[in-house]
Amino acid sequence: MIFAIICSHSILIPAILSLFRIKVVLKDFYPFIILLWLGLLNETISLAFLYTRQANAVNSNIFTLLEFLLILYQFYRWSERRPLEYLMIAILGIGVWVADNLGLNSITQNNSLFRVVYSMTVLFLCLAQIASIVIFQDRWFKGNAVFLICITFIFFYTFKAWVESFNMVHLGLSETFLSTLWPILNLVDLITNLLLALAVLWMPTKKRFFIYY
Repeated sequence: MIFAIICSHSILIPAILSLFRIKVVLKDFYPFIILLWLGLLNETISLAFLYTRQANAVNSNIFTLLEFLLILYQFYRWSERRPLEYLMIAILGIGVWVADNLGLNSITQNNSLFRVVYSMTVLFLCLAQIASIVIFQDRWFKGNAVFLICITFIFFYTFKAWVESFNMVHLGLSETFLSTLWPILNLVDLITNLLLALAVLWMPTKKRFFIYY
């Protein structure tokens, strides 16, 4: 229990670091910073519900939609694609979320259809962004925050899509399997947040202009 709370709230590390860097980093990274704090807020609300013995499904389902839209906007800020493409993806994503949480299921349940679709969409965006970085940028690994964020998202959302797919098709997993799965999920959270903290430190800063007399 304590290990799970520590892992889920390790997002506090990159969130706090982003506060120290928000004034100097490029505005193109602001959606990512908002995403960190939104994730921390959701984890805090979920923990509060846990201690009061209430379900956290509603806030988690709402968070996944906001997270999806923020990540989509972040990739739009990094990309040179037309905004119409991202708008269409956003509309389709919202449609899947509404169908999953208000049509096929209830928003008070832990629904996985949207989470799987959303995870696969993020994976596609990450792979496209990485391909662009490798082709057009000389320094594509060390010190490249966008590259590190994409790699981290691939690591996290691949595992997330895999786990959520079990819940989506209701395979009826054994208690033994679940008892093994949840600690792995917690460890994935911890590694993800530590990598995101490094990405915050790698975020490029604004260029300073000097006037010489």
